[in-house]
Amino acid sequence: MKKIIFILILVLVFSGALFAQEDRPANIRSNWLSGELSLLGAGLRYERMLSQKWSVGINAYWNSLFWFWNELEAGLSFRFYPCGRTFFTGLGLGFHIHSGTYEYEYSGGTYTWFGTVTGGAVAPEIGWKIDVGKEGGFFIQPGIKVPVTFGVLNDTIFSGGHTGKEFKVGAGVVVYCGLGGAF
Repeated sequence: MKKIIFILILVLVFSGALFAQEDRPANIRSNWLSGELSLLGAGLRYERMLSQKWSVGINAYWNSLFWFWNELEAGLSFRFYPCGRTFFTGLGLGFHIHSGTYEYEYSGGTYTWFGTVTGGAVAPEIGWKIDVGKEGGFFIQPGIKVPVTFGVLNDTIFSGGHTGKEFKVGAGVVVYCGLGGAF
């Protein structure tokens, strides 16, 4: 009899503790829309919460440093909120154009020149989605992403008129701050 009473008391204690916890959702709303600004560019993002910890979205951004370094991306993003609230890790997949300086071989030598890599991209990212004011309303979203482009390098060498096309990997770093709202 003492065992049954002891087990019932344990069940009551654990069930009371379990039901007494207030499980606040990670994101009180399902749809998040933001504009992103970085030091050298801008972007747009739509994010749909699938659960408290997972989301899927679409995004586009453009970065430029005058005429010799440019990035343009349009793609999908997947995010995971491990703490269920503000901090996230993510992965972007999409079409990417990355121009900058690249090394290539020509006439037995290695040269560095301007070129553009066009292809698919993988962009890991980390950041925070911080509600400002009312929960699930206006938010600030600072983060950093590293787009890595796998594609064809198109370069034009002005001396000799060489035009080369070869597989290259281009990488960039985008530090951004998003501002948006939920609906």
